[in-house]
Amino acid sequence: MIRLNRLYSTPAVFDEITFTSGVNLILGEPSERNAKTNGVGKSIAIEFLNFGLLSKYSTSRVSKIPDEVFPVDVEVRVDITINGKSLTICRSREGESSPKILMDGVEQVFSKLDDALQFMSALAFPGSSNQHPSFRSMLGIFIRDERSEFKSIISGYDTKIRAADDYGPHLYLLHVDVGLYNRIKDLLSEVKELQSKIKELRKSVEVLRGKSIEEARADLNELDAEVSLIKGDIDGLENSNTYEALETEMQFLEDRISDARRRSAIALEKLSRLEPVEIEKVDIGVDELAEYYNDLKAGLGDFVSRDFGELLSFKTKIHRFQGDVLRRRRSQIESELSRIKKELRTLDKEYNRKLRLLDQEGALKVLRQTFATYQEKSDQLSDLRSFISGHDDAVAERREKILEKDIELQRLQSEIDRAQHVKKSFEATILDIHSEVMRNRQASFTLETVSKANVVDLVLRIDSDGSHSVEREKTFIYDFSLLTNEFTSERHFGFLVHDNIFEVDSDTLKRSLNFIADEAGKLSGQYILTLNSDRALADAADAMRDLSSCVRASFTKENRFLKRKYQEK
Repeated sequence: MIRLNRLYSTPAVFDEITFTSGVNLILGEPSERNAKTNGVGKSIAIEFLNFGLLSKYSTSRVSKIPDEVFPVDVEVRVDITINGKSLTICRSREGESSPKILMDGVEQVFSKLDDALQFMSALAFPGSSNQHPSFRSMLGIFIRDERSEFKSIISGYDTKIRAADDYGPHLYLLHVDVGLYNRIKDLLSEVKELQSKIKELRKSVEVLRGKSIEEARADLNELDAEVSLIKGDIDGLENSNTYEALETEMQFLEDRISDARRRSAIALEKLSRLEPVEIEKVDIGVDELAEYYNDLKAGLGDFVSRDFGELLSFKTKIHRFQGDVLRRRRSQIESELSRIKKELRTLDKEYNRKLRLLDQEGALKVLRQTFATYQEKSDQLSDLRSFISGHDDAVAERREKILEKDIELQRLQSEIDRAQHVKKSFEATILDIHSEVMRNRQASFTLETVSKANVVDLVLRIDSDGSHSVEREKTFIYDFSLLTNEFTSERHFGFLVHDNIFEVDSDTLKRSLNFIADEAGKLSGQYILTLNSDRALADAADAMRDLSSCVRASFTKENRFLKRKYQEK
């Protein structure tokens, strides 16, 4: 049980608001100079209360107030009594993530907002052996945001916040095991993650093989056979303990063969340049040359003919020497070429001997191709096997999770059935309030499990369901029933805040305020309601007179909650 005592700030930038048991009204009132009652600060006062109770700052309207209107170092303070312990929560905008709590004369500063929330949860649910909702999730239905438009009894948050409905607080108040609900939600999240994983794996198979996973299963068997065949051939290589060793041997042979062929080409080129040396043939005879020169000068021809003969003899000797040198060089090159060819034959024989071991099926031609083929197919096999195996494992795990979810869902339904007495009592409270407010008992309340993401269906039907006014009235009846029912009140925090919930038709407003006025003296908890007094007085003057002592704060255009007019950031 939590009792709200006081809302204020240090230093004071707004007038403190004191809360008591029963009904607490915060009014927007007309003034002599301005009859308008909207925009005077009723909702902002509730925002400050919620901020002080550790709401999320980023979605709070408090974060949008200009600094000159509400300085960031000003502390919002909320005095509360929680299960008999009095404490003060202090929180400023600049320290929104590190609030402090004063209790029993001790100030405790929290480095993180989550730590402060856990501290408050421990105080709100002392010694609880069962799982329970978080402190803030409970406040989600005890302090309904005006921006929720009261469209749903399940969620009390701003309609712009896209958050999944949380049935945990409702089940807890109705004495149903929240642990089962949370477990089912976790299982559904796991199933969703597995479904995404399955989808991704199926897509991966399609990218890898260009076909569906069902068709690719045959590819897996074919690839497995191909890789096994190649692996068997590799294992059969002589003198090769490993495939890496074989690659090294074959590479060494390839390098040697390449070198020998290079040397052979060089030798052949040298041979092509070694043309045989021929002795030049001179067409002029010695006697003819002597006669020519004797005609020119006596005795000269005999002298020249004798030297010319010696010259031809010397040249012949030179040519013969060159021919001998070339023949010896040719012989050396031919010997080297023969040796190289012999070496090549030996290397080719060794290379082919190793290659034949790889070529038993006629498919593999060279080692590098073999290795590349083996690696490529092995990688494809590994990827495909991993994808298909991962897919099948995920499908099996999803099946198990769904089965486990179904079992837990049955257990949750059994829990709901076990708490039927609470449900019946709660429905009776709803009908009593419905009878007072709607003037009939045409209402129903159902709670049951469903095989959907929301896990349970919690449905309240009231008379004339569906209209704007009726949806707000439905929320009022539901929330007030939770606050006052003998069973749900045991787990209720003991206070309920409705901000502008009664923007309804005049007849509904009148009946609702009359009901609240009747309940004011009997209510042990706290009901905090914001209203525009002009309309309330016009439609339900008697009720407002009865509730006049319940007014805790009133604001006008001249006396706003934050004392001045401003535009939100």
